[in-house]
Amino acid sequence: MKRHLRLPMLGIVAALTLVLAACGSSSGTAEDGPGEGGEPIAGGTATYAIDIQPLGGGVDPMVATALAAQTIMDQAYETLLTRDASGEIRPGLALEYDQPDELTYVFTLRDDVKFADGSEFTADDVVYSFETYQAATTSKKTYLLGLSSVTANDEHTVTFAFSQPNGTFLNAVAHRETFMIVGREGYGGATEEERQTRTFGTGPFQLTAWEDGVSMTLSKNDHYWEEGKPYLDAIEMPIIADEATRLAALQQGTADAAWFGDGSIADQAVSAGFTLGDPAFTQTLPIFINPESGPLSDVRVRQAVSLALDRQALVDVAMLGHGEVSLVVPAGDPATPGVDEDTPNHTRDVDAAKELLDEAGQPNPTIVLSYFSDAVQSQHPIYEQMQQQLAEAGITLDLKATPASELSPIFTAGETFTDLVSLPWSYRADPTFYFDPFLSDAGAMNHWDGNADADAAKALLAEAKATSDAEEKADLIEQLTTEVADQMLILIPMAVPQKFEIWNPDTFQGYTTDPYGSRYNLKDAWVIH
Repeated sequence: MKRHLRLPMLGIVAALTLVLAACGSSSGTAEDGPGEGGEPIAGGTATYAIDIQPLGGGVDPMVATALAAQTIMDQAYETLLTRDASGEIRPGLALEYDQPDELTYVFTLRDDVKFADGSEFTADDVVYSFETYQAATTSKKTYLLGLSSVTANDEHTVTFAFSQPNGTFLNAVAHRETFMIVGREGYGGATEEERQTRTFGTGPFQLTAWEDGVSMTLSKNDHYWEEGKPYLDAIEMPIIADEATRLAALQQGTADAAWFGDGSIADQAVSAGFTLGDPAFTQTLPIFINPESGPLSDVRVRQAVSLALDRQALVDVAMLGHGEVSLVVPAGDPATPGVDEDTPNHTRDVDAAKELLDEAGQPNPTIVLSYFSDAVQSQHPIYEQMQQQLAEAGITLDLKATPASELSPIFTAGETFTDLVSLPWSYRADPTFYFDPFLSDAGAMNHWDGNADADAAKALLAEAKATSDAEEKADLIEQLTTEVADQMLILIPMAVPQKFEIWNPDTFQGYTTDPYGSRYNLKDAWVIH
């Protein structure tokens, strides 16, 4: 017998059985405007300006992972489960799931879903999707560790069998940007080029036109299962690389909405009367450490660096308030333990930093920090202010602004680096995967092999990945976070919004942002032109 269960805000699944509400509900809220008392208006085209088009892999969910691709795929493809703004798991293409034992998950699917081409969605499409993910060259497979089979029991029931406990699987299938479901008929019958330039999903909109470097067009899926949705006939996405030009498009009325990476531009838009969506601090700005040689091989020097930082000042001054003090799991993720006065090495203490440096015999170390010179330029003041703060403790921070093309081998192929390198990352489906890049054996940023300072953290990470018990996992994540901060295995200045979403409240209504940056509420939006 299935039990109704409310998941905690940590968003980590614990129970053997979860029954989800049978019908999805709109999480967007209508705003009163010129249309009949704020009532939704069907039809019309919204213009949402973006900064870049998808690159390698296009919009093929089996291979594309970049934010530019997710912007499109989030509207076109859907997942078995979803997560609401508080982190609780909700229905997606599956109405419910049952976990009869720690190695088995059984999903009951909706029976009223069609793909955009009109073909029926069945359990066979789920089987095909996951078999394709397993065969593809994609990092998403790390969430499927131990998956031995996916079986369609009947048209609307599918069973996943594992050979070992996998505590990350449910969070992964509830993340809108991880395991998107494709159809054996539509996607399976498409060419590689078609998969990268068009979409074949069950979502509210589908990519139907792409003018290279100019714009992308999402058209309404007339077969969408949620009654009455979406309201819009289409969403036109002009590609405008320059932030100021994107703001001008809003001001001139050629765009109804746009996103921005620079908080100061967002502030300008708000001052001009536009609406800023609720920013979620889900993009951590991690600074990875190479302790194999140099000053940072001594834990006391690493601790001193952390103690010399005033993170709140970095948020307030360097990022003009557009950030939040964070740990490895970003501040905007419901799974974060959060920073408090007991977090090791996070409260600024310059005198304590100097004492540690003296103990280490390195009162005036020089440390190199490399960062992107040609990307996320709005974040450059963070490094400059860090340099000033560390100098007060006698630490020289040698800043190396480096083109992304030169830094990319570090995070793609595990190429070594000197001392510190800053590589921003985005929201992860499961909290353990924020730690993977620098602690797992396959992590490109892992330079801790053979270093006893990381042994305890690695053991805690392995435990957290294996458990599906919510309370146990939350406790392990908290222990892991504390251990990482104590040994200073990574430096986290803050978390920032992945993007700032801005829109014209007079023409673009019914839309609300979501903390995961998926823009799934676009199906609830309408335009008044």
